[in-house]
Amino acid sequence: MTKKINLIKRLIIFFVGMSIIQIGVALFLKTNIGSDPFTLFTQGLSFLLNKTPGNANMIILFVLFCIILVVERHRIKIGTIICVVGVGPIIDLGVKAVSFFPIASLNIGIKILLVIIGCALIAIGFSILKASDLGVAPNDIIPFIIKDKTNLEYRWIRMALDISFLIMGFALGGILGIGTIISALLIGPFIQFCLPYGEKFVNIIVKNQTEDEVENENENEKRISLRA
Repeated sequence: MTKKINLIKRLIIFFVGMSIIQIGVALFLKTNIGSDPFTLFTQGLSFLLNKTPGNANMIILFVLFCIILVVERHRIKIGTIICVVGVGPIIDLGVKAVSFFPIASLNIGIKILLVIIGCALIAIGFSILKASDLGVAPNDIIPFIIKDKTNLEYRWIRMALDISFLIMGFALGGILGIGTIISALLIGPFIQFCLPYGEKFVNIIVKNQTEDEVENENENEKRISLRA
């Protein structure tokens, strides 16, 4: 029973993290001053295929999922599969929710501030999602594969990949702006900063369950020794 409750808690944490990330992504899209590099790539592909950003995202994640399945399948967990199927619809839902606010009519200074907030939200959401230990999206697995093979810091790998997505997205017709440059420079360092705090946050929530398991085991051992 304890393990089931623990799993339910981790699933809730996972979905909270994923939702926070997509709110950050939606902020990028609605400022119209450039989205984060991966979303720029998604946006460019959506223009090319005449799909919504959410559907284009699902296509990209599915392709990356297949690549990881061949290269390092042990990294694929239930959360990875959830991301492939669920991130796209959540992006579209987040864009609709953010559309209720007049973001497009704000001045450039406020839009830049919103982009920075979006970077922070993506970093916070990702740190929580990863700490749930249920897996991350295929595009987020790639940096960790490279990190383990090269021993480079996560932030530099993330920045290099973001610049690659930026170039591909712009080539496909995505909207490149100051927001894209800001996010390419900030998201990697922000995530590296937030990762330890995400771990602490999740440990606080699931720690009680671990302690209960230890207490139950101790009680069972005492009962067995008394019977003996």
